[in-house]
Amino acid sequence: MAAKLESVSAEAFAKFGTVLEFPGDFEGNFFIADTEEAHPWRVAVFRYDNKEIQRIECHPTSKETFEPLHGLTVLLVAEHETPDAWRAFILDKPVCLKKGVWHQTLSLTDEATVKITENLEVESVFHDLASPVSVYLG
Repeated sequence: MAAKLESVSAEAFAKFGTVLEFPGDFEGNFFIADTEEAHPWRVAVFRYDNKEIQRIECHPTSKETFEPLHGLTVLLVAEHETPDAWRAFILDKPVCLKKGVWHQTLSLTDEATVKITENLEVESVFHDLASPVSVYLG
């Protein structure tokens, strides 16, 4: 099954999380778009080259950001109650996933890298997809 790609926009992505960008009328140079108060976060760099996935994951108690750094990334996401009803977005802007959103990254280039921010301690749950999901340029 090939993934239908969508561009990340605040409206299209609203039920999955927050697009991390300045509001249109914001004039400053520092804006906190989304954060956690009760638990400390961690920041990581994730590098990958996979073009196909068989399973997705979620973190029931942690939000998570994905910020593109290098290459072209596809971010597969689904609401917690419907992991098989996923959507595929070209990660051309940083996003913050809501708690419990199913997700996985795929690379459209030889290799891709994203910055990830999440709670220091993260519970991960996995879901096997009915069939592999692949992405490609062409």
